[in-house]
Amino acid sequence: MIFGLVAALGWGLADFGGAVISRRIGSVPTVLISQASGALVMAVVLVLGEQGVDALTPNLGWVLLGGIVAAAAYASHYRALQLGPVSVVSPIGAAYALVGVALAVVLLGERLSAAELGGAVVTVLGVMLASADLRALLEGTHERAPGLPLALLSALLFGVAGYILAWLSREVGWAVALWASRTTLVVALALPVALVGRRAVWSRVTPGVGIVGAVAVGMADLLGVATYAAGAERGFVSVVIVASSVFPLIAVALSVLLLHERPVANQYVGVGLVVVGLLMLGLG
Repeated sequence: MIFGLVAALGWGLADFGGAVISRRIGSVPTVLISQASGALVMAVVLVLGEQGVDALTPNLGWVLLGGIVAAAAYASHYRALQLGPVSVVSPIGAAYALVGVALAVVLLGERLSAAELGGAVVTVLGVMLASADLRALLEGTHERAPGLPLALLSALLFGVAGYILAWLSREVGWAVALWASRTTLVVALALPVALVGRRAVWSRVTPGVGIVGAVAVGMADLLGVATYAAGAERGFVSVVIVASSVFPLIAVALSVLLLHERPVANQYVGVGLVVVGLLMLGLG
């Protein structure tokens, strides 16, 4: 569970930074720069650690599928963050945990106790409540707020991509799996950009804060994905997924501290549910 909570910290920082940077330079450049930075760091880790990639050969199909799904997930998620509102996008994103847990139970044969299953449900519901103004969320859903369809799509895709990365981490080791995933993801994103709209995509990108910010987003995201993959290699995938799903709380906390936003009543209730859910998950 600790691995999942550290992953949540990284993803929460990446979400907050990604929302800011994508509105400055665009969602596609933000994803490309951030993920290319992560892929480069993982390549250095493999070289310094002298880890071979031979184990990937029989799993290339899964590597390719995972990279493409992850590319689509990141593209849709960062586009949703760019369009906003975050009060709609962020809580829906946490629902990826339900997809990932279902896949872990069905395909990996993991069995959760009643306490763990209850803790998983309570945690995800708590995250959704804690990361949104419930009234604004309902109004945004009713009015088909910009980014809502993409937020739903990204939650589904992240659940699938997260499961594939977890499975690969068990098969070939988390570092090799993560390097392969990031590299395939970058290629899957870069090819359409190079073929279709290169100039339009990069028109808003200039040397300076935007690029540095995108790299910082990539490092935060890499912290999240690396600890998630390492945790999945060592323990129950479903537990790591649920613990990592609390990442929207980081964005909420940063909004309160840096943007001086005031939490509403349902957010306090949500935080309480998250604490209860994680305790149930840990004790289970």
